[in-house]
Amino acid sequence: MSAVGSTETYQALVAGSEEFLPLAAFDAGLVSIPADAESAAQGLRWASGEQAGEPVSLDELERQHGDALRANIGIRRLPRVVELAPRVATDIAAPLPHDLESGGLRRLAGLRYEDIRASKLKDMHGLFQDDPLLSPSLQAQLFAYGALGALAGLPRPLSELVPDPFGFRIASATAFGGMDALAQWLRPDAPLPPGGIPKDTFAVRLAHSLGSHGPALVSTMLAPSYSISRVLKNPELRESLRSDNVGFMRVPQTPMTAVGACASSLIALADIAPQLLFDYPGFQKPQMALLTAADAALQPSYGILEAFGGGALMTSEKLAAKNAAHADGSQRSVHDSLAPFDIDADGTVVGHGGSGLLVTTLDFALRNRLDITSIIVGWGQSAEAGGKAHFAGVGFGGENALVQALDMAFQGHGYGVQDFQYLAAHATGTRTNSKTDLGTAWAGLSGAAERQGVTGALPKLFVGTPKAVGDGHTMGETGLKALSQALQFVLGRPAPGVPTLRRLDPDLADVAAHFHLQAEPSPGNADGGALCATQGFGGYNGAVALRSATPEAFARYECDPGVLAAYLDAWPAIRNEREQRERLARRSPKLALAMAETHRWTGLE
Repeated sequence: MSAVGSTETYQALVAGSEEFLPLAAFDAGLVSIPADAESAAQGLRWASGEQAGEPVSLDELERQHGDALRANIGIRRLPRVVELAPRVATDIAAPLPHDLESGGLRRLAGLRYEDIRASKLKDMHGLFQDDPLLSPSLQAQLFAYGALGALAGLPRPLSELVPDPFGFRIASATAFGGMDALAQWLRPDAPLPPGGIPKDTFAVRLAHSLGSHGPALVSTMLAPSYSISRVLKNPELRESLRSDNVGFMRVPQTPMTAVGACASSLIALADIAPQLLFDYPGFQKPQMALLTAADAALQPSYGILEAFGGGALMTSEKLAAKNAAHADGSQRSVHDSLAPFDIDADGTVVGHGGSGLLVTTLDFALRNRLDITSIIVGWGQSAEAGGKAHFAGVGFGGENALVQALDMAFQGHGYGVQDFQYLAAHATGTRTNSKTDLGTAWAGLSGAAERQGVTGALPKLFVGTPKAVGDGHTMGETGLKALSQALQFVLGRPAPGVPTLRRLDPDLADVAAHFHLQAEPSPGNADGGALCATQGFGGYNGAVALRSATPEAFARYECDPGVLAAYLDAWPAIRNEREQRERLARRSPKLALAMAETHRWTGLE
């Protein structure tokens, strides 16, 4: 879930599909969409008001709500921020669309108090009170929606695919608004009490720990949970959690959370991937990992904007000055004010977001008939601070993570630098970061080429970034969002270019010559490769290399011939069924709750 809606809404925007408007209207709670409809533009009905249940045409939806829906998504001016000046550094950001921050996301996710009380998760209803101090924080809701939503791709319940919860692991990432908020009295999105100090500090701290740690909430929703008071009165509840694996309770492993600012989610992947591949006597090796990340960067009272300061952020004043300087009279709108690689790049735009992807091994996916959307062929991370202090992209060494990923792709999988065509760039939106973004990518590519013995010119990578579509900068979640867009590219589907690019920054002339930069999206490459490279505060860098999943790609690995042949025969049907499941889950109400009810481990009957 991002500033321009869910992955489905976002992809419709990138592809210029007519489904974009109805999906945006669904996010806003205006319409219902038949889950089995081939297109989101078919079978629309009003979801509320006097016309609830009545059909609505696309033209009517456009006429009544088109302008408002578009105005309430993506990068935009924040209302009432001027009242907080000078404490707030800018009035431009990318919050969630429509009313999702004030209760709409809980509606979409099914995390309202009445939803939980009427569900199979009723035993954990205390975590979902409607009191702002007790209900899940916005960041926790983003974790739940993004992470649990990824489970919609599974052909059968997670508890059947991975009967032992210790075979499942949550690898998560965040930047601000989570760990560093522990020093606050109040949970980030809670209202200030009279006098500014809460009476029951213990209750507030407890609520904060429950509200800000989204990965723990996801883990809890996937396993039985009973309050201490209930277990004391009913000891059999605890006994129901015993598993057939003697000595172990029927609960999943603790989530692993990486906090490395922008590169967090790629670093989380680099940490969890070896656990899926390598073994050690006695180690409970996960068979599947849920890679998830979320940030609610604008809480509380746009505090993260204050932390950045006006120098690193796009502001209305900067935007007005840029527009006034355009000799041709062209005007850059607020929506396209985050302009990486452009001469107008003068500050980033902070936003909210949450994502989730499922990661497993090729053998597990083949044997369980999971739709393999891509193959991770390399990953890397590095942490250099020489000359960088805490700013991202200032200094040297950021290419180390990318070189590691490319080395792994070459030595472990046989893919050289020429086998990658797309770069999902960090694209912070400042001229300094634009230089280091392409500079470190080129240094990594050329360095890896030299290590591989490649001579001559390298193919130009197509550069794209989700941020320029209107999502802003989600910090710890930004690498996972880039990975999701790279995945679209290797599926052969439209992947964003740099839509805000108009005038290439002249300072990039030399390094940009090695890349292909354009505003239009890429059509994708169903037999291609993509790279994600992200630089974070403190010099924490992460990189991931993806390749398309094809029969020829599978032939590079040692697979059971019978299992592989059966999979390839069924693969078209497997993909079609997966896409239908995801569409059904996405367009049905209470996505996160429905996924938790379907995929959670239950106690022994």
